[in-house]
Order: sequence, then structure tokens, then C-alpha cells
Amino acid sequence: MSQTLIPVLLAVPLAAAAVTWLARPPAVLYAVGAAAHVTILALAITLLTGVVGGAEPHAFGRWLVLDHLGGVVLLIVATVGFTSAVYSIGYLHHELTERAVGRGELRRYFALLHVFVFTMLLSALAGNLGLLWTAIAGTTIVSAPLVDFYGSREPLEAAWKYIVLTTAGSMVALLGYLVLYQAGVHVLGVSYDFSFSVLSAVAPRLPAAAAATAFLLVLVGFGAKAGLAPMHTWLPDAHSQAPSPVCALLSGVELNCAMLGILRAFALTAPAAGAGRLRLALLAFGVLSMLVAVVFLVSQRDFKRLLAYSSIEQMGLVAVGVGAGVPLAVSGAMLQMVNHAFSKSLMFFATGNLLLRFRTRAIGSVAGLVHDMPATAILLIVGVLALAGAPPFSLFVSEFSIVSGAAVAHQWAPALIVAALLAVGFLALVWPFNRMAFSAPPGSAGQGTTVNPIVLLPAYLSLVVVVGLGFWVPSPLHALLSGAARTLAP
Repeated sequence: MSQTLIPVLLAVPLAAAAVTWLARPPAVLYAVGAAAHVTILALAITLLTGVVGGAEPHAFGRWLVLDHLGGVVLLIVATVGFTSAVYSIGYLHHELTERAVGRGELRRYFALLHVFVFTMLLSALAGNLGLLWTAIAGTTIVSAPLVDFYGSREPLEAAWKYIVLTTAGSMVALLGYLVLYQAGVHVLGVSYDFSFSVLSAVAPRLPAAAAATAFLLVLVGFGAKAGLAPMHTWLPDAHSQAPSPVCALLSGVELNCAMLGILRAFALTAPAAGAGRLRLALLAFGVLSMLVAVVFLVSQRDFKRLLAYSSIEQMGLVAVGVGAGVPLAVSGAMLQMVNHAFSKSLMFFATGNLLLRFRTRAIGSVAGLVHDMPATAILLIVGVLALAGAPPFSLFVSEFSIVSGAAVAHQWAPALIVAALLAVGFLALVWPFNRMAFSAPPGSAGQGTTVNPIVLLPAYLSLVVVVGLGFWVPSPLHALLSGAARTLAP
């Protein structure tokens, strides 16, 4: 069954893209998008049920494989892809009604959106490092035109910066994968198909220097794509210029796909290079990313750039969790990937509503949301508390697991630094959105265009998940996260 389901799962977004490119009426584009992502979500849940039950779905030999680690990313792609597609319907319909975009641009948007989701699904399902690299690199090629969707000077500059920096990083990561491949050839004595299963079998016998070099190259290369400092500089520009549903995918999903490329390399090189040495590198990049992010969070005046720097902070925290090495922290890092995906997509949906209404990203130009946009104000208030890590929301659980895990491992310096940075980041995130929600409304309040109520549905669905995971992690999800953590901290 899995040999059929995996190819079907990958075929659905490609078929949706083809139909979308040929279709004309907006209603058809919306219907195809909704149907495709409901199907993707259903197929992904079916496959993940098999993984949790002990199976390892695969197709085309071992070219496509779904294990626990890939399953975490597949869950994120399918769920946030679904909510982003639904949000896109309301968001783009509003833009079409306001004549901010035309029908041709609408068709191009949905076609690219479906292919973008395909590349991220392929990242989660790739069974060898060559296919994984191709999928992760492909996410840039497909999503860059979405960053430049509005076609003015600033989006164009952001798109080119995104292409140049992440492609350069991908080339460095490719070199790391090639070093790892050659190390495998050295042990096996023959060429092989680059599959995880072959490399895993010989991982302890790889040359230590080659394994360490390969991991560091991948960490730096895909670290650029994952938003780790100091290779992060494309991210605030791209996230401030892309349409809000695309930002939700870039931040909540694509960054996790790049992190998957790093974690795959870690799992394959740690037995030979020494897990302690590699974890030290992850800790260093993770803490640096959080420090850089918090410095810029404090000074932001653009709410989309504020969320972008929050993404850098959160991905740095994932690196810290894996770098801590103890099961509690690594499990927390896996949960952090899921929590961040839902929380950040929620916030991009909510701020997308602000853009539709106020046509500005400036924090100082938005006020009185409790009076003017009460449904969106609830999303912003609860969403930013969740994103900032306030209890009892889901990010508090994963952040506490990572910090306490580092403390359990007697890594007191990283634990204290991370805790302090999280506290400063909390204030830097909550204060601006609190002011926008509760300050007195401007004299022009209520004179903007009415926001399509469709945009509220995916945001509130995300909110339910963010709140619910703070109280209860379902046993299948717990099993999936625990299995992924065992891959990284056996």
C-alpha cells in the first residue's frame, strides 16, 4: 500500500499545479487548491499512522522512504500546507477584488504554491542524500517567484537576495554531502546509491575527519537555508515582502525542511565523528542565532520583519535542543519544530489580515485592533503569547523541555543564556502587538476595506492546535516525536 500512497501523495500537488495553470475562473483555482490540500493531508495522515505503527513506508526501492524524522517534517508540510492553501483563497480573493492582482497572477500564484508544497513533501520523503539535496534546493527555485509576487523593487531585491544566499549555501551543503558520499565509498570499496540505509550501516566506520568535515559543511550550507546566524540575512527581507500565506510556508515549513537536511547529516556522521563534537557546533550556531535574533527583535518597527527574526530565534532553539544531546532536549527540539510551524503560520495569517486592512507593515501605523478588528485581535493577542513561549501554550512546553534538558546535561552556560534570551525575546514580541491591539484606535479606524472572513478559518484552526498542544500531546504524535528523537539521540 505504501508503495502506492507515496507516489500518489507526490503526484497530487503536481496535478493540482497543472490543472491550475490551465484553468481560468478563480472559483476553479480555489476549488482545486482546497481539494488538493485536503487530499495531501489525508494521505499524509495515513502514511504517518503506518510509521507510528512500526512500518517504514517506501517506494521506488529506497529512493522514497518515510521514517520518524521525515515524518515530523511531513506532518508539518501537510498541515501548514493545508491551512496556508485555505488562507490563500481568502487572501488572494481579497487582492483580486481590490485589483491588487490580476487573474493571470492569481493562476501563477496557485500553480507555484502547489509545486512549492511538492518540493517540501519530497524533502520529507527523500530516501537518499542526493534526492534530499535536490528537493531542498528546489524549494528556493519555486518559492523565489512567490517572494517577488507583487513585482515591485523591494520584493525583487528580496527574491534575488534569497536566491543568491540560499543557493550559495546549498552548494556548500552539496560539497558536504559529496564528502560524506566519498567517505562511504572509502569504506564500502564501491560506489553506491547514496541511500540513508547504506550510509547508516557503515556510519561508525566512516573516517572521522571526513565525517566531521561533511557535517560542518552541511551545517553551514543548509544553515543558511534554515535561517541560522550568521547566514540568515536573506530571511527578514524575504519574509517581509512575500504574501502572508507564502511567509507562513517559508517560515513554518521550508526552514524545517532545511533543518531536516542538517539533522540527516548529523545522524549519519555522529557515530564516526563523535556526537559531542558535532553537538558543540550545533549549540554554537543555535546560541548565536538566538542572540542575533533577539538583538534585532528589540529594534524592529516592521511587524513582518519582527516575525522573521522570531523565526531565526526559534530555529536557533531547535539547534540548541539537538545540540544538548539528552533525550528530553532532543524531544523538545522535535516538538519545537511542530509548535513553531503552527504558531508562526498563525501569526502570519493574523498579520496578513492587518495588511489587507491597513496596507502597511509599520507597527506604529496600526492601532485599535480590539475595536476595529476584534476577531483578528484575538488571534494576535493569543498568537503572540503562544509564539513568545508563555504558559500554557505549546511553545512553552517545547522551550522548557530544551532548557531543562540542557540543565540536566549540566550544560549550565547554554541553558542560562538561552533562558535569558527567551525572556528578552518574549518582551520584544509581546510589547508591539500589545500596543497595536489595545492602544486607542486612529481617527480613520473602520474606514478600511472589509477582510474576507475565509481568512479567519485557517488562523483559528492553527490557534486551536497551538493551545491544545500546550495541554495534551496525542499519543501518536508523541510516538512520532520520540522516534525522531531516538534517531538523533539513541
